[in-house]
Amino acid sequence: MAYVRRHFQPGLNHYRVARLTGDASMRQYFRYTSDSQDSFVLAAYPEPFDPESFNYKQIYDVLTSIEVPVPRILDLEGDLGIVLQEDLGNVTLQEYLMTAAPRQRRTRIREAIDHIVQIQRRGSRRVKPAYEVASLAFDQEKMDWELAFFRRHYLRNYRQFGERNFSGLEEECGRVASELSALPRVLCHRDYHVRNLMLFRDRLHVIDFQDARWGPASYDLASLLKDSCELSAAEVDEYLDYFMKSAELEQSVDEFRRQFHLMVVQRLLKALGTFGYQVFVLENFIYEQYMPGSLHRALLSLDFLGGFPVIQRLVESELAGGVGA
Repeated sequence: MAYVRRHFQPGLNHYRVARLTGDASMRQYFRYTSDSQDSFVLAAYPEPFDPESFNYKQIYDVLTSIEVPVPRILDLEGDLGIVLQEDLGNVTLQEYLMTAAPRQRRTRIREAIDHIVQIQRRGSRRVKPAYEVASLAFDQEKMDWELAFFRRHYLRNYRQFGERNFSGLEEECGRVASELSALPRVLCHRDYHVRNLMLFRDRLHVIDFQDARWGPASYDLASLLKDSCELSAAEVDEYLDYFMKSAELEQSVDEFRRQFHLMVVQRLLKALGTFGYQVFVLENFIYEQYMPGSLHRALLSLDFLGGFPVIQRLVESELAGGVGA
C-alpha cells in the first residue's frame, strides 16, 4: 500500500487492490485497478532488492531480447520489494486447455514448446557472465538436494515414514540425479508449467521466470507436459517428436525419451516434496489435491524407464493407498 500511495496517489478516487492466487513461493501478487479501470499487477517480494542486480530483471532482459512474450515491467521499487508489471488477465494455459477443441489445444501446446526452443537456443547465448543465473545449474548437488527434499518433506514429514521404509531409495535417487546432472545444459525457465503460461492478446506469455537456471534440454518440456497437464501417452509422444524436430537435437529418439522420462520422475518427486512441505510445515492443505496426479504421472515414466524398483514400488503403493497405513 505504501507503493500504491507513492505511485498512484489515489487520494479519494475509487480504486481496488485484490490479492491474486500465487505460487508456492514467498512472493505475493496483487492487482491494482483504478477508477478508470486501468489495471496492473504488483509482485511483492519478501525482501528489498537492488534493481541493478535483480535476477528477475536480468532474465526479463534475456527473454525480451529473444522476443519471448512476457509481462512488461513498468516499474521496479527495490526498497519496497515491488515489481509493477503489465496485467495479462486471468486465462492460464491450464484453464484454456480445459475447454479448447483438439486442434486449438495442439496449436497452443506447440506454441509453448516453441518458446522453450527459443529460450534454449537463443536465450542460452544471451546470458551475460555477470548475471546471477550464469552460476546456477541443476548439477549433482542441486539434484541430490531436491530428491532429499522429497524424502524429508513428503515421505518423513507428510507420510510419517520411518527409516526402515527407505531401504535402497537414496541409492536410486542418487542414480537419477547423477544421470541427469551429467547431461549437457541449456537455459531453463525452471517452472514452465501450464499455470505459468498466460493467454493474452492471442499469444502465450511466460510468467514466473525468476528462478531460471541451467539444466537438461528436457527440463522445461517435462514441466510443460507432465507437471499439471493431463495428456494421453500418444499426445506426449507427439509433442516429444515436435520438440526434437524443432530443437534439432543431436541425441537419438531413444536417448531423448529416456532423458525426458527420467526428468519427469525427478521433477515430480521434487514437486511432491514441495506439496508435503506446504501441507505439513505451512498447513496449506490446498496442495494435497495435486499429489495423486503427480504420483500417477511419475508412475507412467517409471514404467517406461524400468530400473528403479524401489521408487516404483513406493509410488505404486501410494496410489493404492497402502504406504504409511
